[in-house]
Amino acid sequence: MRGTHNKLEMGVKFAKKGFHVVKASAGSGKTYRLVRDYLACCLWENNPNYFKHILAITFTNLAAQEMKERILSDVREVANGEGSMHDSLLKIIPIEAEELERRAHALGEAMMHRYEDFSVMTIDSFINRLVRSFSKDLQWEEDFQIELDEEGLLEEAVTRLLSRVGRPEEKALTAMLEGFVRQQVEEEKNAIIRHQLNSFSKQVTKENMQSALQALDPAEWTPDALERFRKTQREALRKRRGVPVGFAKQALARIKALGLQDRDFSYGDLPKWLRRVAKGMGRKAIIGKRLAGQLEESVFWSSKASASIAARIQDAIPDIEESAKAWRNLYEGESGRIFKLEEHLQQRVSLIGTLGLIRDELAAVEQEKNVRLLSTLNREIAAIVRDNPAPFIYERIGNRYRNLFIDEFQDTSITQWHNLIQLFEHLISLDEMGMVVGDGKQAIYRWRNGNYEQLEALPGLIGNPGPALIDASQALSRAHLPATLNFNRRSGSAIVDWNNRWFASVQRHLPESLQGVYDDVRQTPTANHQGNVHLACLVEEENVNKQDQRNAWVVERIMAHTGGTLVDKGGARRYVPPADTGVHFSLSDIVVLLRRNKDGAVLAQYLMDFGITPLTSESLHLGRHPVALAVVALLRSVLEPDNPAHALAFIQNYCAIERAASEAELLRKHRTVTPYLGSDGVQRKRSDLDSRGLFRAVAPGLHPWKLVTAPLTLLVGHCFDALDWSNRFPAYTEGMLELVHEVVTQRRGTLKDFLSHWDRRGHKRSIRVSGAQDAVQIMTPHKAKGLDFKVVIAPFHSEKIDRFKDEIPVYLNAEQFGLPAALLRDSDLKDTVLEHERQAEIDRTVLDALNVAYVAATRAIDRLDIGLEFDKDPSTDMAIQTLPQLLWKGWQEAFPDRVNESTSQNNFGALDRKVSAVPDTAVGADHVQGIELGEPYGQRIVRPKLHWAALASEGEWTPIEYGNAVHGLLGELKHASDWPGLKQRVEIANLWNPKQRASVSAIVESILQRDDTKRFFDTHAEVVFAERTVHVGNGQLGRPDRVVCIDGVWHVVDFKTGKQRDKDKEQVAGYCEVLSAMHPNDAVKGWLIYTETLKLVDVPVLFSAS
Repeated sequence: MRGTHNKLEMGVKFAKKGFHVVKASAGSGKTYRLVRDYLACCLWENNPNYFKHILAITFTNLAAQEMKERILSDVREVANGEGSMHDSLLKIIPIEAEELERRAHALGEAMMHRYEDFSVMTIDSFINRLVRSFSKDLQWEEDFQIELDEEGLLEEAVTRLLSRVGRPEEKALTAMLEGFVRQQVEEEKNAIIRHQLNSFSKQVTKENMQSALQALDPAEWTPDALERFRKTQREALRKRRGVPVGFAKQALARIKALGLQDRDFSYGDLPKWLRRVAKGMGRKAIIGKRLAGQLEESVFWSSKASASIAARIQDAIPDIEESAKAWRNLYEGESGRIFKLEEHLQQRVSLIGTLGLIRDELAAVEQEKNVRLLSTLNREIAAIVRDNPAPFIYERIGNRYRNLFIDEFQDTSITQWHNLIQLFEHLISLDEMGMVVGDGKQAIYRWRNGNYEQLEALPGLIGNPGPALIDASQALSRAHLPATLNFNRRSGSAIVDWNNRWFASVQRHLPESLQGVYDDVRQTPTANHQGNVHLACLVEEENVNKQDQRNAWVVERIMAHTGGTLVDKGGARRYVPPADTGVHFSLSDIVVLLRRNKDGAVLAQYLMDFGITPLTSESLHLGRHPVALAVVALLRSVLEPDNPAHALAFIQNYCAIERAASEAELLRKHRTVTPYLGSDGVQRKRSDLDSRGLFRAVAPGLHPWKLVTAPLTLLVGHCFDALDWSNRFPAYTEGMLELVHEVVTQRRGTLKDFLSHWDRRGHKRSIRVSGAQDAVQIMTPHKAKGLDFKVVIAPFHSEKIDRFKDEIPVYLNAEQFGLPAALLRDSDLKDTVLEHERQAEIDRTVLDALNVAYVAATRAIDRLDIGLEFDKDPSTDMAIQTLPQLLWKGWQEAFPDRVNESTSQNNFGALDRKVSAVPDTAVGADHVQGIELGEPYGQRIVRPKLHWAALASEGEWTPIEYGNAVHGLLGELKHASDWPGLKQRVEIANLWNPKQRASVSAIVESILQRDDTKRFFDTHAEVVFAERTVHVGNGQLGRPDRVVCIDGVWHVVDFKTGKQRDKDKEQVAGYCEVLSAMHPNDAVKGWLIYTETLKLVDVPVLFSAS
């Protein structure tokens, strides 16, 4: 797909100065544009070290690493005179090809030697560097740590807050928290205060909450002050509610004194209404249309009433009108909207008060532990940036940048942009360039403080910037160079056309203030195929049946794309692939995008029931697999050796893995029963479990208690090695070690810290996989952002978009309302003087939902399936309350001639390009993930050893890490001639220390040069597979390290680290047996190479052609 840039240069010229704002719709090649302009800045001058003066900021660490790799890859191609980037750069840099290639070669060399100056990082990493240079100004200790576990720190703040409840001196605080609990009960939420406070505390770090919290000065608005406000307001409101009640009672008394009865009044409306008011029903005593007419005309008697009755009612009219006036003044019109807001402020004051208390406790926790959250860093640096000139600020970090690039700008928060704008201004003043790239249609991270409005406002500002930032914004306006990338290089032409028409139609239903976000929605396709869009309406009135209907539709669409069928087997329907797979998509070509993770989990189980393998991040959680659970139980026993519960948990999970082991037999052998005489004189028995003896019985080399003082990575690695799980379950081994590394990096790195992190969030960590054979991927649109798939199935559930959830901050006139700010919910704002705030938040909610739909609909390359869910049949006159209703109206208006009313379905485009060209199966390293799910504890994940670039260089490697390094490099080699290039990549990456590089390189080179092993890497090998997954029977998957075919003989080679074991031979023999079945007429040989001794072991093969 990158090759299309030769033909279509997007009509965008390069200028090495100015403030470039590039809007890039989905699939438009924004990464290519970013890398192109980055390299143009590097190569514009004959200075190979210029890259040190460029800062590129991305949204995630993964995106930063991918951009680095893309830049390095393109630099090498340009230096070799190859690739589309070479041609693109020649068109914008005024030099000859030979000079461009020479500069690129020098640039690559410089990047290799000064990799630490290669500044491609997340915005949080940059702010961290910046804040550390100001630690003295902020009066922070210089060795403070960045705390990534925000949830854990907030829980500590909540614990501190709860410890104050009930103290004699904390009566007001206790009352406030009681009010908070009452609010949760009224909202039908969990009444357990800790649970609710932990959930509510997440609001305290949200950027949009900060101004409201600052308005509530803790020195002035103490718990006592807030409690006084609540009581004073409650009493004042009670008195005001009493006014119409009093007038109503007075009117009723007058009516009674005049001898009037209900039947004397027209329909009895008036006395009935007065009684409702007199009972204190307040605004619920609504004045109906008929009574409103009577009040307007002052005629309350029935047409049959006598003149005497009418005259008596006339006498009561002054009291009646006073009652109506009093009620209307309180509950209708502007005064009524103000009164309703005042009522909710009194009811909700505990919300903002509680959040303020959590904020104060969080600050205390950060101070005590000498840690800072990323949200704290952004706020603190913002305060400095507003008051200081850019050169003073950015010279502190010791690197004078001349060019600055920001990717995914729509996900940048207001504060983050305010922290960077002066740097852009400084660059512009030097006649240099800065660039931001983004797309408001893909702004789906508002819950992470992302704000699309900032992108739309550029070069202007939103928020409260202050004079210095306004000056910077004006400078950027003078240098503003807008651009839009209009080509779509991802999807088939019909899919692009569909999205163009569909979202342009939906745009017309957006509030006017939001329509501009979709002004650039139309794209020009570049694909040579059409692709197909299928839309279906899924109507189900009962909520309990909606999920089943959705899941059944997904299976139906999977069948349509794969050509598979569901066949009855043993009383169950199972998926059977088609005989001719060449004309259909495979399961691994398909992704299902669901907004909610819980829906993905249910769908995964549904697919497994039909024998369709799902691949979801949730199904791959560490905490769902017995390997990780067993190791965690083992680690707990190290801290609490006398607690038998940990040993029992370990043995249960161990036996779930080792099917031949007997849980009952192991416990019987290591449990002793001792009789003893109780204090009451009764003979009893005490059961004791010899935990260490039990551990040694299952693994004689297991002794974690001896490594308590060793580095945590070594302790955990020992557990996996001793249990022989590191080779059998490498994905989970690596996942656990990565989690350990994270804890060690961010905390003190003790075993207790690790177990605490595991309980809180570590057990939810998903292992990393690189794809799946015959597995349907299931993920959220958020995780799919930036990716593409051949087939996308996207059901949209009936998500409400006519209201918002949770609380939003509102700012008040303290003189009028007695409070400067508050946190209010949708119902609190409805029909009040702050209705406009409510509507603005609803508008943002609509855009959030629509943007998620846009991201989902723009992931597809060949097929896009859309399912719109409804409670009842949609109609053109329905009010738009849900996302599917909004999308349906857009569909109806965009394709009026294609709507099938009888089936509520639409097919658009062509069923062309069923599958892409089949790749050459004899290519070197084919890392394809194999996975099997379904049985309890039956998940078996086999993947290549940890990639060599992911290994850390700190300290001594564990045997696992050493083996992964050797395996990782050997796995990337097709022939020995590939080694020099791979060795150079290792050196360029500069991720290992020199000793580690030399040691691993020596092993690899010995294997490539020895007479008995070099043949496996010879260029005459006819076929080479590296780390290719094979099915070895009984639902198990294996991955031999290397399979080569030389002169018609197949050789299966496995590399091992450590001592020789019989099970190594059994493993290779199993691989050979599978290969013999695949090639019954060919000879198959098996080999083991032990990397420490370089010993080559011949593995006997029972079944092989001679």
